[in-house]
Amino acid sequence: MQLMCIFNQTLPRMRPILMLMVALSTGNCLAQTQSPAQVLAGFPSRPVKLVVPYPPGGAGDLIARSLGAGLQNIWGKSVVVENQAGASGVIAVETTLRAPADGTTLALLGSSATSVLPFMIEKLSFDPLKDLAPIAITGAIPNILVVSGKSPYNNFTELIAAAKARPGTLDYASSGKGQSHHIMMEYMMRATGTKLNEIPYKGGAPAQIAVMGGEVQAAWVAVSTALPLMRGGQLRGLAMSTEERFNSVPEVPTVAEQGYPGFNYTFWMGLMASAKTPPALVKKMEVDIKTVFEGEAYRDSIRKTGNLLRFESSEQFGKTIRDEYARNKVILAP
Repeated sequence: MQLMCIFNQTLPRMRPILMLMVALSTGNCLAQTQSPAQVLAGFPSRPVKLVVPYPPGGAGDLIARSLGAGLQNIWGKSVVVENQAGASGVIAVETTLRAPADGTTLALLGSSATSVLPFMIEKLSFDPLKDLAPIAITGAIPNILVVSGKSPYNNFTELIAAAKARPGTLDYASSGKGQSHHIMMEYMMRATGTKLNEIPYKGGAPAQIAVMGGEVQAAWVAVSTALPLMRGGQLRGLAMSTEERFNSVPEVPTVAEQGYPGFNYTFWMGLMASAKTPPALVKKMEVDIKTVFEGEAYRDSIRKTGNLLRFESSEQFGKTIRDEYARNKVILAP
């Protein structure tokens, strides 16, 4: 009897909480049973956040802003680029995975976040193959090996010869472990049998400044950011990472041309969402991205920034990630 009395007194206070729990449970069930048409209706319901794991002004940031402008025109809602540099992209991915899986928080990621970090960070907080949904690749970043304009190394062969003659004495700049500057140098060192010391900096711009000032001997950087400094004489390009010479710097030969056939690596940039995002919504975003990609405004913007046009569907993108993951597991795994 006493227990019944306590229950009767407590129930009124608990009723709002119980009603909320029922509402949340019902909402989750409805979300899981919504038809594709219901999922897409009214998307996006609010401004979209596009998270970028790079500082403003970098090659990835430039692609994000061009893409965001095009999607904003299609969706009729603001697409806000949010730069979350640091931790080799982990911060940007975690932000995306914590947000509601409704397509309003997306990440423009490079290959580092999906096929490199698992081999660089022992206890990674996410599984890129399971927790992220690839939407579409939207471009690629060609990299160039640069030295200071005052460097004694006039070509790739001279730099490699110096590195072999004095193993472990030359330094290179990176923007952090797992980022493109670091991975490109890892590939180069494995291909050439050399060893250079990594000196990490907070972004590509500080890394280039370190090269110009002679703090380090070399760095792999994006062509888009290096080009103005090369034209001004502050940097000298020694080699391209691409299969063929790049039209913006036709005078710079590829690594393959300089004695290392088969060397070819460009970093893609692709839009990704939480793996919990409804497949119908992923497909819609893929279609909308392709519309932007095929527009002259986006294509002109990418060309002007010194990046490469590249599109892959969600399915193709997923295969690219799995293939790179398998390759990097052989090369980068301890």
